[in-house]
Amino acid sequence: MIPINQQIHHFWIKHSSSMLVLVTMLNEEMRSKAKGLVRPLTTKHVQPLSPHIHLFSLLCILFLSALFLTLSEAVCDPQDRESLLWFSGNVSSSVSPLNWSLTIDCCSWEGITCDDTSESHVTAVSLPLKGLSGNLSSSVQNLQRLSHLDLSHNLLSGPLPPGFFSALDFLMVLNLSYNKFSGELPLEQSFGDGSNRFFFPIQTVDLSSNLLQGEILNTSMFLLGAFSLISFNVSNNSFTGPNPSSMCMSSPQLSKLDFFYNDFSGHICQGLGRCLNLSVLRAGFNNISGELPREIYNLSELEQLFLPANQLTGKIDNNITRLKKLTLLELYFNHLEGEIPKDIGQLSSLQSLQLHVNHITGTVPLSFTKCTSLIKLNLRINRLTGNLTELEFNQLQSLRILDLGNNSFTGDLPDKVFSCKSLTAVRFAGNKLTGQIPPQVKELESLRFLAFSEELSNLTNLERMDLSNNNLSGRIPSSLRLLHFMSYFNVAKQQCRRANTHRRPV
Repeated sequence: MIPINQQIHHFWIKHSSSMLVLVTMLNEEMRSKAKGLVRPLTTKHVQPLSPHIHLFSLLCILFLSALFLTLSEAVCDPQDRESLLWFSGNVSSSVSPLNWSLTIDCCSWEGITCDDTSESHVTAVSLPLKGLSGNLSSSVQNLQRLSHLDLSHNLLSGPLPPGFFSALDFLMVLNLSYNKFSGELPLEQSFGDGSNRFFFPIQTVDLSSNLLQGEILNTSMFLLGAFSLISFNVSNNSFTGPNPSSMCMSSPQLSKLDFFYNDFSGHICQGLGRCLNLSVLRAGFNNISGELPREIYNLSELEQLFLPANQLTGKIDNNITRLKKLTLLELYFNHLEGEIPKDIGQLSSLQSLQLHVNHITGTVPLSFTKCTSLIKLNLRINRLTGNLTELEFNQLQSLRILDLGNNSFTGDLPDKVFSCKSLTAVRFAGNKLTGQIPPQVKELESLRFLAFSEELSNLTNLERMDLSNNNLSGRIPSSLRLLHFMSYFNVAKQQCRRANTHRRPV
């Protein structure tokens, strides 16, 4: 494609002689009409303009428009263009190749955005889901006005270029997630006296789902200067060392910290309480140890606290009820002890409460049924006791998953559980429950994992039933033979007996 300024030049050369002829004809015609002005006024109608004048006017309009476009056209900065070409030379794609033609201005290339200045610097490179493989060229660092870089969901590999973070002074959004980048992060360390400390306008960093490793030191020049950082996601990598949550010291606007599925160790760093805007803290599936820091209970904007599969100890303080916006509290697979906070019901926005596989003792607080938004409750494999019939389960109409298995609950099965019409999975196995299976369970048509009933034929989608390790009595309902999708049935260590009406095994 020929640039528009060259097209205009060719147009002018080709048609300049014609326009001169038209100008001469127009001049003669205007002189002739001017002589008529000295004649006495008559009642003759004004003669319309000739076709030559119409054509000349049209050509003038086209010429001036083209001239304006030439003066205002954005032409990509030559250095930025060269940097992008170096970048494209290091990547390839069999799925969606980059169609960056040398005859087109680079500001018009796919995925490229330029600013509206006269220099037309590249400000954004957005090429997600392009099937790109290869390495990230250091030439990207030469895009001095780059503010958005999104290469997510590709197959890019290798280490990030040295000095990558500190070189991009205008970068605000960085998304390299779901690639195969490896090695350590090229983070330059800050001098002890802070003499090399700079300001970086970065707001979002997403390096999740790569093969990155090494430590993320809190003394890095980039993190210390990221005063505007809002979201930091390095989940699903192989980072080690202490978790860098102390970045709250320099980035008070942080709202999301995601360290999920790495090898971070040590205690949760001090300074977390300064992230007063933090809404998401995800650091599950690491090797973090110690107790939950008290300052975590000051994070009034926190909505998700996700710390499962670590080595956390101590108890959950009742001050957690100060986190009124909490929707997700997942601390399973740890070594927590003590009781569930008695005022847990004050967390009225809670949707997921998962504390299974810990050492939690005591009873389930009566207040927890005030968590009317609760969808998932899992307290399995703890040391909980008490009578479940005292709990008003019928208030939890949004509840879908209820797992209270492998504790030491006693008394009858709680009938009110089966008023929760949205239930898809229930587990009571591994307790000391008595009584008979309530008939209300036949109304739970969405149940998939576990159910109790004298009339189970309505539960046509039921796939698994586990009633083991209880003290249930009575007969096994003969209607079980109608559950054609049932693939697992366990009534070990019970006092049940099969009805004599049918001899067909389930």
